[in-house]
Amino acid sequence: MNFLNTVRIDLMKMRRSAAVWLSILGAGVIPLIFFLMYIAKPAKFYIESQQMGWLAHITRSWQSFASFLLPMFVILICSLILQIEYKNNTWKQVFASPVSVSQVFFSKLVTIVLMTLLLMLMFNIFDILAAIVPNLFYPKYGFLNHAIDWGALLKLNTKTFISLLGIISLQYWLSLRFRNFIVPIGIGLGLLIICMVALNWEHSDKLPYAFPLLTLMHSFEGKPSGSSFFFNHELNSIAYFLVFTLLAFLDLRFRKERG
Repeated sequence: MNFLNTVRIDLMKMRRSAAVWLSILGAGVIPLIFFLMYIAKPAKFYIESQQMGWLAHITRSWQSFASFLLPMFVILICSLILQIEYKNNTWKQVFASPVSVSQVFFSKLVTIVLMTLLLMLMFNIFDILAAIVPNLFYPKYGFLNHAIDWGALLKLNTKTFISLLGIISLQYWLSLRFRNFIVPIGIGLGLLIICMVALNWEHSDKLPYAFPLLTLMHSFEGKPSGSSFFFNHELNSIAYFLVFTLLAFLDLRFRKERG
């Protein structure tokens, strides 16, 4: 069985879990809140939308998204995907099938990445609609009078995804290591809270759970001319991803009892 078929099977398993709905419905929570705010109190946002257009809306919505919802989603989705095998006691069946340990390992990692990308895609769609739809009812909003900077939005999405890699690899490892659903979630939530509290620390660029919010904060500050495309914490995220993924794979590969 080739790798793509293994990924396809893992994606098919997702249809019977809450992971897909978590990706879609979770992406709509913050846009729904802003939609209701724009509908309920339009006068409060008229001037801001006319002067700043999409910048104010995207900055505000992404702040909520990047600071908590996105890292929390990764924490949950890693556990949910692995719990499919734990809950159904199918790990032995998985490893008895004609696939290698590396195929199983990286297939589930790819599935997590795809679910994360689905969440980000749906969030962008819902976030844009949350501003456009109220503007149709209240023409005084300025969203339709300003063009979306698609290049900047794509860059923000790309860099935010890069900033998530460290969290994805660590939570994946924790979810592989602990059979209990609550343990990796509890550890992840605790680390997320600690990193948020230490956000202003001079070494916050080494705290992986703070990386998505740091990307958002630095993106609107700009980078000096001639500097790297990536911020320091994003490079650290890539490094964490490589290290934690390797450790997780070796842990699974040489573990005496898998699952």
